[in-house]
Amino acid sequence: MTARGATPRGLLTLAALTLAVACRSKPAPTFEPLKLADGRMVPAATLSRGHAVYTHYCASCHGEAGDGQGPAGRGMRPVPRSFRQGLFKFGGVAAGELPTDDALKRTLRRGLHGTPMFAWDVPDADVDAVVQYLKTFSPRWREESPGQPLAVSSDPWKGRESEAVERGKVVYHVAGAGNAGCASCHVAYLPRAELAALMRKALGRDVDLSKADPYTAQPRDSDHAVVVDSKGEPTQLAKVLPPDFLFHPLRTVWPEGDDVEGTPYTAERQREDLYRVIAAGVGGAAMPTWKGAIPEENLWALAYYVQSLVRLRDTDEARALKERLRASTQAVQ
Repeated sequence: MTARGATPRGLLTLAALTLAVACRSKPAPTFEPLKLADGRMVPAATLSRGHAVYTHYCASCHGEAGDGQGPAGRGMRPVPRSFRQGLFKFGGVAAGELPTDDALKRTLRRGLHGTPMFAWDVPDADVDAVVQYLKTFSPRWREESPGQPLAVSSDPWKGRESEAVERGKVVYHVAGAGNAGCASCHVAYLPRAELAALMRKALGRDVDLSKADPYTAQPRDSDHAVVVDSKGEPTQLAKVLPPDFLFHPLRTVWPEGDDVEGTPYTAERQREDLYRVIAAGVGGAAMPTWKGAIPEENLWALAYYVQSLVRLRDTDEARALKERLRASTQAVQ
């Protein structure tokens, strides 16, 4: 199987084997068909197969009860997801809605870059079964239908990448007037003088940045459970630090040229993944749904701009840019 992540594989394998041995000492559970809110019925045989797959591959981190408290998950960052809340970051739908099956399967097939969530190379029938089994952990699946998939629109900037990046720079750093203002949560990537000039041009007025620190991200509230009670209800929620695109690997984006799902990961696929996350937002986090909130051409331009930052990640050029940003801060102190 393909592993993507920083956690030693041997430790996870040992935890999985330990949990599997413990679980085999218990009688196998029996299941009733699961009726979902969208009218679908999941057969008992599918749930039984999903339980077996989950126990073998998932429970060591996500917990036998699906509460994110598995023995191998303690100390992991990010912490394993609790499926009991029915909250998912990358659902292919508006943030906070239940994800589509395709989005869940995409996460299982690809894993999450920069985390201990591997890309699991297992049969399609096992992937489908475990996706259905995950739905037994939260009542949301019996009460709510999944959200409508957010379609990836046609890229209006094809063949005009440099122009798209320049537009995206405005969309990222300026709030309002059709822009997203991502820098209000993430960090800014322009020295103060350039940032002030860009805002002045976009908004038609001066913005006082003398007392702001646009280069230090602050932890944001999330709905992600760190500690749960005996019923699986969260008693402590995680703070989430918005990623710095120059240094943090993005969960759903890989380096260009990597092999992802058996095919080369092209620049176009990377932009589509960035578009998909920006458009949908990130469930359970402070990242809102941007599709429909700003024009599509600005959504795509933002994907191009973030991609330009991702390409610089962890390079000498990225470190030099950080030094220029720090110098611009010190100049006003």
